[in-house]
Amino acid sequence: MDQFQELQQENRRLHAEIEETKNNLDEMVNKRTDILEIRNRILRISQGVLDVLPVVVVGIDPEQMIVHCNEYARDLFPFGGIGPLGNDCREVFSTEINRLLHRIEEERNPKAIIAVGRQKFRGEVRRLDEKLSQGIVLVLIPEV
Repeated sequence: MDQFQELQQENRRLHAEIEETKNNLDEMVNKRTDILEIRNRILRISQGVLDVLPVVVVGIDPEQMIVHCNEYARDLFPFGGIGPLGNDCREVFSTEINRLLHRIEEERNPKAIIAVGRQKFRGEVRRLDEKLSQGIVLVLIPEV
């Protein structure tokens, strides 16, 4: 076999290897895209579930910024144009609520009866799982 034929054979082999690698990569990208689409759908549904709950749910990051709030929270605390999102909880919430939030430093799951306007709520604070995310969640449950 002459050198030209050897180069052609090597070229075909490398071309086949590249095609196989490309097909494997396409398959991996498609699987990853499917997984991301499923996760995105789950997140949208989770947000929808949180929005319709008849309780106030607020997520606060370690810097005291409000990073999540459901519809009830936005209605109860109409701070600015988009509600309390992106604002410091110390500016949005009353002293009473902020005291409850700070009790998480000494207590595992602090609770208190909180008044917001004329409505009374049972307030509870929980720490987020630090493996997934950091911060705390404030839940205000209407007292009937």
